[in-house]
Amino acid sequence: MAAVETSMPFREERVRYDLLAALAAAAGAGIAAFRARRRERALLVALSRRSPRLLADMGVDAEQVYAALDGSWDEVDPARLRPGLPRRSPI
Repeated sequence: MAAVETSMPFREERVRYDLLAALAAAAGAGIAAFRARRRERALLVALSRRSPRLLADMGVDAEQVYAALDGSWDEVDPARLRPGLPRRSPI
């Protein structure tokens, strides 16, 4: 059997099992998930504004990017997909 020797003194810390600590941990996880979702959404929007040919060169299917935006055409300029449509005016 092997023995382990430590050079540091052992510290014993108390573990908190209270409601506020649980709520703080849940809120921290919720905020982290919210930020991750916002970063993912911003990436999808940035990709959707690129040329479909550029997306194809990158190996990304443009239709999957547009479908991931949940049908929100506010983010995608439809005139890029069909050259005959009038361009959206910037506000």
